[in-house]
Amino acid sequence: MMYWVNLAFKNIMRKKQRTVLTMLPIIFGTAILIFILSMLAGVNNDSKLNLRNYESSDLRIVHREFSLEKKGFGVQETFSIPDDIIEYLEKSEIVYGFAPEVIFIGNLSDGRNKMPVICRGVDYNSYKKVFLTFEKVYPTLESFQNGRVLIGEDIYKWYEMPYDSIFILQSRTGGGTFDAIDLYYDGIVATGNPKIDRTTVYINISDADKFLNLNSRVSSIAIKLKKDTSLDKLIKDLKPLMEHHPDLKLISWEDMAVDIIAIDSAKKYSSSIIIFIVLIIGGVGIANTILLSVYERMKEIGTMRAMGASNATLVKMFVFEGASMGILASIIGMLIGTALMAYISFIGMDMGNYIKDIDIGYPIRSLFRGSFDLMITFKAGLFGLIIGIAASFYPAYRVVKENIIRTLK
Repeated sequence: MMYWVNLAFKNIMRKKQRTVLTMLPIIFGTAILIFILSMLAGVNNDSKLNLRNYESSDLRIVHREFSLEKKGFGVQETFSIPDDIIEYLEKSEIVYGFAPEVIFIGNLSDGRNKMPVICRGVDYNSYKKVFLTFEKVYPTLESFQNGRVLIGEDIYKWYEMPYDSIFILQSRTGGGTFDAIDLYYDGIVATGNPKIDRTTVYINISDADKFLNLNSRVSSIAIKLKKDTSLDKLIKDLKPLMEHHPDLKLISWEDMAVDIIAIDSAKKYSSSIIIFIVLIIGGVGIANTILLSVYERMKEIGTMRAMGASNATLVKMFVFEGASMGILASIIGMLIGTALMAYISFIGMDMGNYIKDIDIGYPIRSLFRGSFDLMITFKAGLFGLIIGIAASFYPAYRVVKENIIRTLK
């Protein structure tokens, strides 16, 4: 085996410049493939974490009429909190916390300007056990009093109101009429989730209940599991209780992440197609280089065949040359790609100046981090090696088809 490897490297080093130029597409393709797959995996993971930590929680109890296609909750889709379910959640060993929410659409105004917002009525103590939102409030809160409002970071930039300024929140109430409530500005919410930072405000759940005339009804109950516990087990345990409440249903964070999963699959597919084309170009380059080598060494090949070299020996020689270029290019590409993967995974890329207010489909604001996974490196490198081996078969086939006498002329 080592004889063939040494022979292959000696042959490809005859024309160093041509060999290097041939390997460049595979080096470039392998490195970029590792980088893109790492970034997409990291963005996908961060998106799901942001969704669970700030929007969906692990599981929600919602009204039967709630639809994911509507992308929101309506005042008419509220329900009374079921005592038996609350009792189970309080006693469950796998539930870390749960938080009732009132979620509705309204208009936020400073008296001059007005913008549509998603308003979440929450209880401070229960909400901070389920979501990380209150850890991202500036200035830091020790409690969340009635008559106060927290606004997303980008909403604050729109208004730029001083602390304790009065905002006016307008919305349609449970009775179908429009009403307004005055609220004192209490802080900024900066989560890094664009949907929260750009469009969401928070008020006390008791303010939301009185304002909308809900009579203690809520839009949903968000549930957070303890670490290393099964969502399927919780759903299974809740099903008998849910049968007593036909107006309610369960939706998991996976149901609410369907758009993220679809976008991630589409971007992985399209990116892989582009990189695959680049690697195919590299494979064509290897085939072309070996074919040139065949014609340059035709007399050598003829001499070897005249001395009794079998077709299998000649094919093996050129396949090893193609494999050598493929594996050498892949190793260099893997090293460069791993360095890029380490950078984007541990440092990240701040894309805030480029994205700004553009909706990229992921619940990530600006900092993109990759996923450091050496299996990505291995798969990309293996693909480059396969391209090199496959590309060498055609030139090798041309060798064995040549007439011995013609090769010696």
